Parts: sequence; C-alpha cells; structure tokens
Amino acid sequence: MSDAAMDERISSAFLPSRKPQPFNQNERRLLNLVRHEGPISRAELARRTGLAMQSVVRLVEGLMERGFLRGDGKVISGRGQPSLSIVLVKDAAFTVGVSIMTDAMSVVLMDLSGASVASANEILDISDRGAAVAHLSKTIRRLTSEADIDPRRIFGVGVATTGYFIDAKRINTPATMDDWALRDLEVDLANALNLPVWLENDGNAAAVGESLFGVGRDHRSFAYVYIAGGLGGGLIVDGAPLRGFLGNAGEFTGLLPIDVRPTRPTLTLLLDLLRLDGMEFAGISEMVAQFDPNWPAVETWLERSVPAMNAIVSAIGAVVDPEAIVIGGRIPSALAARLVENTAYYAATLRDFERPFPRLLCARAKGDAAALGAASIPLKEHVFG
Repeated sequence: MSDAAMDERISSAFLPSRKPQPFNQNERRLLNLVRHEGPISRAELARRTGLAMQSVVRLVEGLMERGFLRGDGKVISGRGQPSLSIVLVKDAAFTVGVSIMTDAMSVVLMDLSGASVASANEILDISDRGAAVAHLSKTIRRLTSEADIDPRRIFGVGVATTGYFIDAKRINTPATMDDWALRDLEVDLANALNLPVWLENDGNAAAVGESLFGVGRDHRSFAYVYIAGGLGGGLIVDGAPLRGFLGNAGEFTGLLPIDVRPTRPTLTLLLDLLRLDGMEFAGISEMVAQFDPNWPAVETWLERSVPAMNAIVSAIGAVVDPEAIVIGGRIPSALAARLVENTAYYAATLRDFERPFPRLLCARAKGDAAALGAASIPLKEHVFG
C-alpha cells in the first residue's frame, strides 16, 4: 500500500473536532501487547490473550490494513511452526499534550508508542485565552512540520491546566486565568484547534505522565504532589489514575486548614520570599529558569512550608497508603530534593515499631510531566484502554 493510501486509510478513522471511536476491547488487547512486547508472533498473541488463533489472525489483519500494525519480516521460533513477527507502527498516529500554566505553556508531540518526537516550552501571557489558543495552534503546526508528520495523523489533543473541576466539563482556574474559568474548554479548544480534545487538571495529568515515564516504572501505586504556583496532585493505583467522582482526587491542598494553606510549599510562596529579599522576577517561569539552591530565601521557604508538607504526606500515607509519594511539578529538582530531605511523617512507636509509611521520592519523568500525561490521555482513551 502506498504512503498516500495509508495516510488516507488512517485519517479516515479520525474526524476533526470529534473524538474518534475507540478500538474494540480485543483490538486494544492486541495493540497493548504488541506495544509492550513486540516483535511478537500471532501464535504468542493468541496464547497471551486466550483468543482463538483464527480471531487473532482476523484482528491482526484488520489492524495491519488500517496501518497500526505491520510484519517486520523476522521469523520467531517457538512452540509450533515458526511465524513472522508483528510490530507496532509508531508513526501511524500521533497525539499532542499541552500543559497550560499561569504564565507558560508546554507542548509535546507523541507517537503511538508513547515517545516524544517534538516539544516546545514557552513563557506566555495566558490571561487572553483567544491569543493563547491561537499561539497553541501555531505551535502544533510548527512542531508537526518540524517532525515531518502528516497533520491527518494527529488524532487528539490532551490538555492539562491548573484548577479543579466543578463538573465533568468545567475547571475553576486560578484568578489570573479568569478567561479560562468555568467554560466547556473541551468544546472551545476542539473548535479552535479542529481536533478532538480531552481535558484534565495538571495534577492528574502529571501523575499519569510520571506513571508512564518516571517513578511508575518501579511503583504501581503512588501519590503525586504537584508543586507549581499552587499545590495539587494526583493518585495512581495499580498503574491507573484514580480521578474521583468529579476528577478532583489528589487536590492535596484540601487536606490543610484554610489558615495554614498560605504556608504550603508552592512556587508562589518562594517567589514572594525572593521579592522580599529584593530579587525581582517576571514570574514563576523566570524564577525557575534562574533557580539557585543557595538563595537565602530557599531556607526560609523550607522553614515555613515543611510543617504543611509534613501534614500533607502524613495524611496521604494514612488515608491512601501508596507505595510512594512523589514530589514533582514545576518545582526545580534541587528544591524537590531538599523538600524530600526535610519532610517527615507523623510517626508514633508501638512495641518498638513505627507504622510503615510510603517512600518519599523526587519525580523522575524527563520533561513536563503534565504535558506528557496529557498527550497520553488520547492514546489511553482511543487506542490502548
């Protein structure tokens, strides 16, 4: 089949501004196995899924015809007759992940295997939603062109932004993002970008990103404390996100009394302390870019924020009992390490034993975890389940 014919066949599965129909359950099982285990034979796919060989052959042929699987020409020997191996076509489809922050935007272009093929991180005036979305549209076109990707192969955009859901469609964003608040952003952005859009808050998206590309490779269950202008987070349980009824599970600031919240470990607090020391920054992005762990304000920040952090991790450990608690977000890695070193659980000894608590870890995902997680959402929803 020619490249042009393949492009047309693949693009016919996706409709602009409308979420594509997901693959059926058996197709997802096969795609997942090939993604993680490929190259793999049809016989092994049948054995691993429990499907009849005839069904596997039919499903694989359908996925090959649609351009998502291909034979790689290698012969796999094992029980039974040797057979040709099957691999995932990584460039069959792509997703875009977007992290919208109070003063910046990160964009990542991801292929079907979950690999980042292009990215952009920019300080940006987010207050004007129309201008920011127009810039996002240009950025997506630029990254697509730089990566030499047919735009028809982009089947969705995951968008992560700060705030909390008030219902399934609307996020209550910070005061500086008033133009984004309480709107059906999935519909607004889908119409503006002419692509299907999935919306998530940044804490949940970052937790998903960390589960795929960081700590999640070693820990199936963890809590992710997302530190940026504010403090939020997400929960991963047995490898899957736990979103809660409205999607607000992991809003860890809610564990603190209101009068304590101004001292929680946020980058806004650090920025304020630096300004009291006479150091001026245009915003959090500039401060993070120039971060110096030897700033005197860092010690003041730790002194003020560690008690609130102790309360947060102790509550997470007692209520959720995950394998680990991960500190990440926009916080510089050196500052996250200092926070981990200084944070302690509320512990009491009984019969010479303290109750076991989760490991405290720094985030390991390379790049913007929220954008990576956002890009993976369309893959999970549409392809892999």
